[in-house]
Amino acid sequence: MFARALRELRERAGGTVDAVVALGASRTAVYAALSGSRLPSVQTLDLMVDAWSGSAAAEREGWRERRRAAEGAMAEASRLRGVAAPRRTPEEADFADQLRALWNASGSPATETVARNCEVSARTLDSYLGGRTLPTPERLDQALIGLASVSRADDETDVSVEGETLRTERLREALTRARAARKEERTRVRELATALPGGQPGLDRDVSPAFNGFGPVPGVLPGRRFGDRRALVRAGVHRHLMGAIVGSERRGAESVIVRGEHSDDEDHGDVIIYTGEGTMGDQQLTRGNAALATSASTRAPVRAVRRITDISGAQAYRYDGLYAVADYWSEQGPDGWRVWRFRLVREAPAEQGVADLAQLDEAAGPGLAGGMRSPLSVQRVVRSTAVANLVKQIHDFRCQVCGIRLQLKDGRAYAEAAHIRSLGSPHGGSDTIDNLLCLCANCHVLMDGGMLVINDDLTVVSRTDSRVLGVLSEAPEHRIDKQALAYHRILHGAPEEARGIET
Repeated sequence: MFARALRELRERAGGTVDAVVALGASRTAVYAALSGSRLPSVQTLDLMVDAWSGSAAAEREGWRERRRAAEGAMAEASRLRGVAAPRRTPEEADFADQLRALWNASGSPATETVARNCEVSARTLDSYLGGRTLPTPERLDQALIGLASVSRADDETDVSVEGETLRTERLREALTRARAARKEERTRVRELATALPGGQPGLDRDVSPAFNGFGPVPGVLPGRRFGDRRALVRAGVHRHLMGAIVGSERRGAESVIVRGEHSDDEDHGDVIIYTGEGTMGDQQLTRGNAALATSASTRAPVRAVRRITDISGAQAYRYDGLYAVADYWSEQGPDGWRVWRFRLVREAPAEQGVADLAQLDEAAGPGLAGGMRSPLSVQRVVRSTAVANLVKQIHDFRCQVCGIRLQLKDGRAYAEAAHIRSLGSPHGGSDTIDNLLCLCANCHVLMDGGMLVINDDLTVVSRTDSRVLGVLSEAPEHRIDKQALAYHRILHGAPEEARGIET
């Protein structure tokens, strides 16, 4: 243990804390290092070694290596407990090295001395120098102000203005890189920590090593019940003790718990209208909501878990199989805040690992709705082929957005008729000519995904970079429903100020 080794060093040397403080260390940092509450910064460690064993360079480097090993062991132990504890990135180490170099060039003042000349505490300065934390750009500027004040008061410090300015500029650039690298590392470790059942505190690793988190769980059929969230995690069905959505924006959603967070979910058995996560203020298309949106694009199946009440009245959970995210949109919730809604449609029985739906209902038994499937009558939306063909012919099969006319090898032209406001529940769009556009396949996908929005003046805006791509092509016999355009913009959360800010 690193703290124990430091205490043994002090005892062998008969050293004191006061001796280290006299060299410029923070008393709080020294006591924290000896108690093991936190690792000392490299600067504080060097002063402790100097005070208790001399100032040999080899001795310092040996203790620095022990500190690095202790830091790595702590990070690994935290990761295995499911705690996001990223290791220090090379960019962070570079920033700390540059900060210490500037500090040494300024006369190596004590952090307590610098703290008296700025708005940053000695303890915080010590953590910056040790690479434990990164300052914000504003806090770094405050620290540099304090350091400059101490340097100007020291007649023996000889640092040119030009050289100091260059060092501080490089230091700010290093901070920008370090903060970006830390953000990426935190995301990586957090995903790694929650990706394994062993990444949750106190849980056994019962899941097959071949299971990657998506799709059906080996050995777990729909209808299986679990007494609590911990049992779900152990089985690998829903691998998070708290969140209602498991997944990431990059890979998509693994699983959701229905009625785990919002009471306004619509559960029709085979179809679920699922409300995204976030209970305070407008919901954002981030984290779990973004994961479900990614699944809508990839069409990867999502495991659905229902919270149920068993015969005895106790709360339990039931794995109810795989669902596809067929659609998503934003709307105003019952409390006045905007929410994200996702339409989940149950996968075919063959994808569930069983022969037919009756087996699933029999396995599920009584529960929230008497079984996995509640009575649901689904009316198929009938699209008018004649209306779609008319729109294409009006525009000569030319895309109204990009102007491309696709020609097939047999001489026929190809285009797609796209509804602005989708048909059927919950959108309620009409299958009429004013609710249709003639688009190429690419623009159709972008339109349906909300990456193209059309303003009332028919300017087409790319959601990728908010550029105006042009004006939607229109014909006298094909006028566009402006209310449908407005519904499409609201549905995909396009803010008014972002609808075409560049030309």
